Amino acid sequence: MFRKIIGMMKYLKYSPVNRHSLTPLPEEVEEKLSLDIGVTKNRLEEIFHHSQGFTIRSFKIKTYPKNKAFICYVKGLVDTDTMELNVIKPLMNEDISHYLALKTSKTIANTLIEEIITSVNAFSLQSLNQVVEHLLKGYAVIIIDGSPSAVAIFVTDWETRGISEPSAEMVLRGPREGFNENLATNITMIRRKVKSPKLKFEFITRGIYSKTDLAICYIEGIANHKIVEEVKSRIEKINIDAVLESGYIEEFIDDQPFCIFPTIGTTEKPDVVVGKIFEGRVAILCDGTPFVLTVPHLFVEHLQTSEDYYIKWPFASILRIIRFLALLLTTVLPAAYVAMQTFHHEIIPFRLFLSSATAREPIPISSVTEAFMMIVIFKLIQEAGVRMPKPVGQAVSIIGAIVLGQAIVEAGVASPLMVIVIAITAISSFIVSALENTAFIIRILLLILASIVGFYGIVFGLIVIFVYMCNLRSFGIEYLFPFAPTSVEDLKDTFIRTPLWMLLIKRR
Repeated sequence: MFRKIIGMMKYLKYSPVNRHSLTPLPEEVEEKLSLDIGVTKNRLEEIFHHSQGFTIRSFKIKTYPKNKAFICYVKGLVDTDTMELNVIKPLMNEDISHYLALKTSKTIANTLIEEIITSVNAFSLQSLNQVVEHLLKGYAVIIIDGSPSAVAIFVTDWETRGISEPSAEMVLRGPREGFNENLATNITMIRRKVKSPKLKFEFITRGIYSKTDLAICYIEGIANHKIVEEVKSRIEKINIDAVLESGYIEEFIDDQPFCIFPTIGTTEKPDVVVGKIFEGRVAILCDGTPFVLTVPHLFVEHLQTSEDYYIKWPFASILRIIRFLALLLTTVLPAAYVAMQTFHHEIIPFRLFLSSATAREPIPISSVTEAFMMIVIFKLIQEAGVRMPKPVGQAVSIIGAIVLGQAIVEAGVASPLMVIVIAITAISSFIVSALENTAFIIRILLLILASIVGFYGIVFGLIVIFVYMCNLRSFGIEYLFPFAPTSVEDLKDTFIRTPLWMLLIKRR
């Protein structure tokens, strides 16, 4: 639905704050490998001094008995059985000297790669910097006396978390697989769903010490070339010690670093990423985290789920409307209640007003103080439930809310109606979990305005927020599209989800 607007993009806007804070990584001085194996061995031992797990194993190559050699690796990052079977055993046992008479132009490293080593992935390295980098990535490296190049063999093997359903994006219908912390696995999960050579992955390494691998994913011919180049440009200018999670990248490339609205999407589901790159977006995968970033990201996406496209459109449309209603309730309901109790009594039905006035009579604090107190209490219960172990956290959330809510009402600290209002607010925030933190800030701001001038303050606050959102961009795309600017054609996938055949866009 967004390919049309992405194709019409004329310029990219970005924050000058980001541009001043992002500088290119310093280039490392390349150190060539020494022809003397002893010098190389001493340099590696010096570099990995006090680094537990670094291992050097000397041996003789049967084909080149006069040339000393050793293989080095980091324990815990390699599969020693594979290394022994496909590397050390062939090198020490197989003699292919009778093949070398006609291949005198080959170097020792190339001969080992093409004639002896049976590992699928083996290649030569030309510098000590490359040797160190590949050792830390889980490769085994062979150093040969008299050879200007080394041989790297892919024997990486470490424990990773299996593929499971993301706890924050559970669905009743649809794929239940989620990304894990292994970049190669995540790329494979995307490739399984997009069997096309136009699916592209471009790799960048960031982090002076972490050397974290990032992959920029897009579909050639669908993604806008300017957006792809802008994504690469912003990432390449990141200069930090370590990238431990995709959130590091998100903060550095965000158009609006001080904005409370998320302008970069995050997901743990491969089907969501694939759906977005088919719409022209760019995905950013980070090694070590299951959360994938997608750009550009629009406000309406927070109210859409992957399941909307797996069930019939009438039911998906009803769920969409419920989410929009939940967003309105979680942000406005406490402020509206305080405004009615403080300034606009005439709006409340007479019988409800009498019952609420009777319930509030013993309450010693104002309605706005009461609302703030209940919001903070429910937030504390929510945080306790999230941070504690899962079985204990669920019990704390349920029992804490029931017992504490009942105790507060019986103690006369808060009215029953206020507890109901805050409970509805909290439940609604769970429905729009992607905007939960944003909704919390807006809720507090509207509550303050409502306590000052009632409904006039709420309306003023909503207008200011809407105008502010109209000025937001995500990699050059208007954040409120297709509402502002309005695109009638693209509104068919916003408040409601029309049938899939109506969403199809003819290819040029």
